[in-house]
Amino acid sequence: MSRLLPAALSPGAAPTTGPRPGEPPAVHRFRPEVQGLRTVAVLLVAVYHVWIGGVSGGVDVFLFISAFLMTLSFVRRLEAGRGPELGSYWARTFSRLLPPVVVTVLGTLVAVRLLFPSDRWYAAIEEAAATVLYSQNWVLAFNAVDYYAADSSQASPFQHFWSLSVQGQVFLLWPLLLALCGLLARRTGWSVGAVATGVFGAVFALSFAFSVVSTRETQAFAYFDTRARLWEFALGSLLALAVLRGFTLPGAVRLVLGWTGLVAIAVCGLVLDVQGSFPGWAALWPLAGAALVILAGHTGDPRGADALLSRRPLLVLGEASYAVYLVHWPVLVTYLVVTDREKATLLHGLAILVASIVLGVLVQRLVERPLGPAAGTVARRLGLIVLCVALVLVPAAGARTVLDRHAQQAAERAAVENPGAAVLAEGSDWEHDPQVPTIPNPLVREGQWAALPEDCDAATENWFGDYVVACTTLPVDPNAQVDAMVVGNSHAEQWLPAFQRVAEDRGWNLLSAVKGACRYQPVETTDDTECQELIRLTDQYIEEHGIDVVFTTSTVTADEGPGERIAPGFAQLLDDLGERGVTVIGIRDNPRFPFNMVTCINQDGPDAARCNPPREQKLAPHNPADALEAAHENFVNVDMSDWICPDGTCPSRIGNRWVYMDDNHMPRDYVVTMVPAFEEQFDRLVERRAQPLTGG
Repeated sequence: MSRLLPAALSPGAAPTTGPRPGEPPAVHRFRPEVQGLRTVAVLLVAVYHVWIGGVSGGVDVFLFISAFLMTLSFVRRLEAGRGPELGSYWARTFSRLLPPVVVTVLGTLVAVRLLFPSDRWYAAIEEAAATVLYSQNWVLAFNAVDYYAADSSQASPFQHFWSLSVQGQVFLLWPLLLALCGLLARRTGWSVGAVATGVFGAVFALSFAFSVVSTRETQAFAYFDTRARLWEFALGSLLALAVLRGFTLPGAVRLVLGWTGLVAIAVCGLVLDVQGSFPGWAALWPLAGAALVILAGHTGDPRGADALLSRRPLLVLGEASYAVYLVHWPVLVTYLVVTDREKATLLHGLAILVASIVLGVLVQRLVERPLGPAAGTVARRLGLIVLCVALVLVPAAGARTVLDRHAQQAAERAAVENPGAAVLAEGSDWEHDPQVPTIPNPLVREGQWAALPEDCDAATENWFGDYVVACTTLPVDPNAQVDAMVVGNSHAEQWLPAFQRVAEDRGWNLLSAVKGACRYQPVETTDDTECQELIRLTDQYIEEHGIDVVFTTSTVTADEGPGERIAPGFAQLLDDLGERGVTVIGIRDNPRFPFNMVTCINQDGPDAARCNPPREQKLAPHNPADALEAAHENFVNVDMSDWICPDGTCPSRIGNRWVYMDDNHMPRDYVVTMVPAFEEQFDRLVERRAQPLTGG
């Protein structure tokens, strides 16, 4: 990633000759072995992405190298008595970084519009904007742990920009820390290097400890978390400070270290679970390898690793490594989308790799190289930065506005043109107009997760603490006869419009405290420790707040084959709650699929057989929960499957509304059309009960 560095450290900015044989690594010369190391890193990243489908650790080497070279530049300048020149540095750095990013982003957006399913357009627009604002890593971090995010099995063509976002954030932070080191050095009389060693040593210790803990507890989030990555940069800075102090090793030792480091980097992804264990302690492996290569420096021995890394092909590709990294991932993802493959074949992978290198070199020579020096003054560089950001944000905002307008127009016509489940009601004479778009807009998932009108109060939020739940409520009525609660996972949550109607029409209080992928069941029937704790807290809440009615799901469907069964421990749950006088409203689960239904619709068409499977393939012949009714008087067994899978089919759309928004969830826009039928069935079931649903 050559252009991730200050201009003074870019290739060609210093003499290209290395030290004489046996000399220690020089800090004022161009380091060809570092340039070659970039090439190795980018090739590892691309090879693992294309053929192995994993993570190599090459990105961590990039992060390490960028901090190493940046620290060399700044500390030399400060020790020479020059100011940090922060404005000039930031203008120079980001005016170099952004042009190739913008070209890649705009090209990728064109590919997404022409070649990708329409359900991916909206996310692409959002991620393109996050990319040029250097916040993509946070978008991915929150999506990685957000159960309600879009299907993560379909990689975003902008996903690889997370590392550039982290670097961009560090390129803002590190110069400030280095400037602070210079200020402290002047105030204390210590050397800049000594102060910087203390500062970056502290950053390393704090960030590394945070990284180890967060990787163990929430690795999916930590992987993209800048805070968990700062120690990698700090380690690069500490190595730079050691080199500046003249740290040297004997020639023979350097020869061994160079090859040891290079081999360590090459095999890291094969030996370690990089994707599952980084950025915790395991990330020390590739960073240690990179440090050994840099400490080995220029050995002058043709048997040294630096001799390989200094070969011209590697140096040329190192010059374009930044651009190659930018383009390789969109090329790969576009190939996978167009061919509907999960992984590239050997031959196709070679073509992808060659195409990425060719495109990367073109971007480097036609965009990155000419725009860097041409920017000139700080003012012109700032103007270039603003222009680059605008070139992405303006069309992205326009496209977002168009998509939102289409969704709004469709919603305004929905009552007549998109009746949804209402067409299944007796006496309906609705006819489908093929010219009317089906809703909800598959590009916009916002607003399709149901919620009650108000957020929970602080006391209720604090009750569940760190166990994040979607906690909403109806306005509390102190005179209500029944206190009801919706518990469980997202499959209970999606029925909130129906539960809300039942509660409002009867004057009940209603609270929803649900968490994706955490079904409400006896604690001992799940191995998820976070879910276990949430279940305990929910049980305590029901007991201490005198909840009278609980809404949840009673069965569990399977994505492959019928496989529907009673939810684990549901019979025991009915017994436990029955002993406390709690009535359970259990609703039958909806179908699940081994693919994203929206993608199926886009690829095969809404009427394709794959998108409209027979009911017998998705649901049991009879509701499994029927077997529990006779033995549990506190059980109200609601089955809405006829409104989801009518006439022996589980269709992709009903009444010109999509029934699913991913592989297993129904959008709010369809659920609301089932509310009248739900309430009618609920009333009928309650009338059959010996005991009315009233609070104790």
